Amino acid sequence: MKTHLQAQANEEIAVGHQHSHTGGMASALRTIYTNHGMRGLWRGVGGAVIRVSVGSATQLTAFSWCKERIVMLQVCVIG
Repeated sequence: MKTHLQAQANEEIAVGHQHSHTGGMASALRTIYTNHGMRGLWRGVGGAVIRVSVGSATQLTAFSWCKERIVMLQVCVIG
């Protein structure tokens, strides 16, 4: 639902299929549920979970690695 609302573009610049939800979040939820059922509300979650997992793992690893180097090189005093 969030993706549907964020991807809406003005007709002059629209590319590809556009979901036309009028009224906001509640209206979009109702329309998706009516047309596609509960499965429609969860469509795309599999890909999003993978993307978020990889992104979070990368970010946490990089943060940990940088923190260890800063402490090792005594660039600044931590707590």
